[in-house]
Amino acid sequence: MVRVKRLRGLVFVVSVIFLVSSFLAMEGAAQAKVFKWRFQTHWPAASASYAPFKKFIEEDIRALTDGQLVIEVHPAGTFVPTKDLFDAWAKNMIQGGTGSTYWISHVPLSAVAGQCPLAFRELWEAEYFHFRMGFEDALRKEHLGKGIVYWTEKIFPTAMVSKKPVRTLAELKGLKVRSSGKIADMLKMAGASPVLVPGEEIYTALSTGVIDAAHWGAAAGALTMKLCEPAKYYVQPNLAYSATDLIMVSKKAWDELPADLQKIVHLAFRERCWRRSNEYIQEEVRALETMKKKYGVQVSWLDKEAQKVIQQAAIKIWDETAALSPTNAEWIGKMKEFLKELGYID
Repeated sequence: MVRVKRLRGLVFVVSVIFLVSSFLAMEGAAQAKVFKWRFQTHWPAASASYAPFKKFIEEDIRALTDGQLVIEVHPAGTFVPTKDLFDAWAKNMIQGGTGSTYWISHVPLSAVAGQCPLAFRELWEAEYFHFRMGFEDALRKEHLGKGIVYWTEKIFPTAMVSKKPVRTLAELKGLKVRSSGKIADMLKMAGASPVLVPGEEIYTALSTGVIDAAHWGAAAGALTMKLCEPAKYYVQPNLAYSATDLIMVSKKAWDELPADLQKIVHLAFRERCWRRSNEYIQEEVRALETMKKKYGVQVSWLDKEAQKVIQQAAIKIWDETAALSPTNAEWIGKMKEFLKELGYID
């Protein structure tokens, strides 16, 4: 009888050990599950932004998730044309990537992020609007409704270089500027003559007199493109601080991630925006100093009258952006109140 009891006890203990071992094995297998994604960016492989982003996604995110999230990053056009990326992400054909404010028809609120020139004048102001006033959360909510999870990749300035000084309205009037989007509309309202020139043709257009001025990013972009060789004047103030580089992930793919991985990736993407934006500003400072010392570039400031006129033009554009949707109107209103507190507008 004692032997039977002992045998039963031994069987029980072995059964418990087996069940616990099986549970731990199952838990370990769950923890070890690897999620594999594909990203397509809107940048070509030669873009200055592509390589750092690829390294961050393929190496840093993999390390932060202990290898549970493995993402391959591909340049523009690898799987679908850039114009089709939004739908490809929403349908989970591609799990994520980068884009710009190309899809305003899908998410009108993105126009507030990328089509409001001459709003913020310092990086911290744009970051405060996004992350302390809640604009980033509003953008995230709007994109979630379209099947996409959203993060701002970086916030960066835009500034113009010119072959001649630009300080007054008279000097701005008729200036042939390579420009695009709402910045071009603002400059046109102020009297300039915007011209759309492909990026690869800007240097030649400046050198041959087809255009008098151009913007391609700000100082770093002008230096990279060598626009400071024909154009010796760096015009201030900045034309915009824009949040037009974005990280997008398919909501379907995102929902498949465990909560702990979601938190890691979310925080990593948020931190990247802050870090990359500040790195970009440091690059701008160094680039401008290089242009001054090596190429003899001078800073040309618009006078108060010229600044007032282009500011009035910018406000008209903000109002056009506000008219796109009630949510746009709400956030343009909040932006204006913030700019009033900063003393930039009345």
